[in-house]
Amino acid sequence: MKFIRTDYHKYSKLGRRRKKKQKYRRARGIDNKIRLKEKGRLRNVEIGFRSEKKSRGLLKGLNPIMIYNLEDLKKLNKNEIGIVAKIGDKKKALIAEYALNKNIPLSNLKPKKFLEKIKIKLESKEKEKQIKLKKKEIKEKEKKKQEIKKEEEKKKSEKEENEKEKLSEDKNESK
Repeated sequence: MKFIRTDYHKYSKLGRRRKKKQKYRRARGIDNKIRLKEKGRLRNVEIGFRSEKKSRGLLKGLNPIMIYNLEDLKKLNKNEIGIVAKIGDKKKALIAEYALNKNIPLSNLKPKKFLEKIKIKLESKEKEKQIKLKKKEIKEKEKKKQEIKKEEEKKKSEKEENEKEKLSEDKNESK
């Protein structure tokens, strides 16, 4: 059960759309509905809500350890469970593969499913790369064709100019 302060949903400063600001404050107002324990309202913290000392801070009965790289995963004991940190796909794939091979429990990552997802992602990236390369090759071929056309046009224009010069020289000589 999550205990949150009164009217948290009304104001941004109390935690509306801002999880870090959602902190518990006891209801103390005269007519506060939470303090009066009205049905359908938030609950106040009371004695008896706390969990047992033995299981406090454990996940599935195991001690949680943050995993940032493969070395952290290798250090895990049998009474510990791994929580994969916010890391890139390359490191996460290595961690998932190792965990799958060694049957190491991870709380926030399903190794088999993740590896399949990454494989699909890599294949799609590879296809996109090939498409880009093909497009690039086509553009280069078009550029070469255009350059060849321009060169041919230049040669034609040069020939025409040379012919005109010859004609003008011939006219001058005949006079």
